Amino acid sequence: MDGSLFFRGMTKFFDFIKNVCTGSFIVGVFTANENPENSNKSIFARIANTILNGLPKFIYLPETWPSWLSDLARGSWFISSVSSRLNTPIPAPLRGSGGVMLWVFFALPIWVLAMVVFATPVLPTMVLAGMLLLVLVFVLFSRHFIIDNLAVFLLLFIIVNMIAGILSLTPQTSVQIALLTSVFVMSTMIIVACCNTRESVDLFFLLFIAGATIAGLIGVYQHLVGYTATAAWVDRDLHPELHNRLISTFGNPNVYGTYLLLAIPLTGACIIYTKRFLFKLLALGITGLLLLNLLLTYSRGCYLALALAVGIFILIMEKRFIVLMIPLLLAVPFLIPDTMWMRILSIFNTEDTSTAFRLFIWQGSLRVIGDFWMVGIGQGIEAYSRVYPYYGLAAIYSPHSHNLFFQVFIELGIVGILTFLGLLACFFRAMVTFIRNVTELKLKVVAVAMIAAVIGFLFQGIFDYVFYNYRVLLTFYVFLGLGIAFTKVHGIQKSVVNNKAPALVTGYDESDGEFDEE
Repeated sequence: MDGSLFFRGMTKFFDFIKNVCTGSFIVGVFTANENPENSNKSIFARIANTILNGLPKFIYLPETWPSWLSDLARGSWFISSVSSRLNTPIPAPLRGSGGVMLWVFFALPIWVLAMVVFATPVLPTMVLAGMLLLVLVFVLFSRHFIIDNLAVFLLLFIIVNMIAGILSLTPQTSVQIALLTSVFVMSTMIIVACCNTRESVDLFFLLFIAGATIAGLIGVYQHLVGYTATAAWVDRDLHPELHNRLISTFGNPNVYGTYLLLAIPLTGACIIYTKRFLFKLLALGITGLLLLNLLLTYSRGCYLALALAVGIFILIMEKRFIVLMIPLLLAVPFLIPDTMWMRILSIFNTEDTSTAFRLFIWQGSLRVIGDFWMVGIGQGIEAYSRVYPYYGLAAIYSPHSHNLFFQVFIELGIVGILTFLGLLACFFRAMVTFIRNVTELKLKVVAVAMIAAVIGFLFQGIFDYVFYNYRVLLTFYVFLGLGIAFTKVHGIQKSVVNNKAPALVTGYDESDGEFDEE
């Protein structure tokens, strides 16, 4: 691992940033100490900790239940199994005791959160937002948020979003978008707060993959029945052979491809991560299904992004395998259908309307940034549409800049883009630190796959505004939360083995190597 040039480069970069920032008063105001329990060294972290964790946590797991209800719940394999995995175990039976509603209130947030992770590809955006808002309210009174550097940047990003919404050129719509974005951004912290055992993280991985599988099956069904709702996404003059592009439940082939960039690496990593051979075969089949869906989206940017993700994965895990990729890349034109190969080659064709369209949009967007770099214009189509016509070229209309980083800069200004980059840096640094310290191969594979997935996702963000679809935005922050929760629960268990047990895990039994969780 330490021999990987890419991995060493990332480590040196983050260490350089850390050394530059050490001792800065401004940085100290907003950045928490690496140990979340020492967050009092950050003024902003102390305030955030007081607001989020200072409320009375009066919702907790009751010790006992009525005997009949406890027996009934324990007799259900589904309720008993899921409750145990979500760290909401069935209370012990006791005749005439209460505690039913208390257990329901404690279990509600993580059960609803699990439904959100599973159903993100299929449920409407506002339904998902309502579910997450309910979860947030109950988590505030039942769990403790971890206030680390990533949490600080997430909260700062929420604040910047709200200020930008209020100061927007179209505040009525921008504030609504800011509120929706804030709820979705909080999903990262909610997942980290709720998923504090390995079993809960594993179940959330399973639910995330199950939701992606449903989207993949819908995509295959659309292809088999000849669903043609995506005709508008094809340049008929340049690609007459291309009749259809998959959209599944996302309404846009590029949006669907972007979603798959997060799902495919995780399902692929689960081939190694899962223990049972049957589950490995299932993970292999799902990975193949999602790969087929990605190919049928004909999204050129997503093709390149996935190739980059695979390259990053190999560079970190074992750079010597890069040599094996060379003949594979040379064989690509002969392995994929002509329609896909021609689609890839069209990236370099400036006569392609999609390529020319983006080039003009980017030029106009850079001109907008030149005038609004300090505070931005506010979020949403209305704000962008009000400003862009004065800067656009070739009379081209677009609802967004077709670039994630340009769009964040345009909407939120310099503070917004720096905060966004800061939270990304915190995520990558946490994942890289975990990879450096973990020794178990399957854990390393998952962490590296998640890093590669996010890099691929962000690379696609160069060619499209990947947050234009709010379900993809939610999926991204859910994915960040799953990654951080994964590193924390396995980091906790490692520290317990080394006799450095934190409060989240108790009762380590050295005789059998198991954990007794509260």
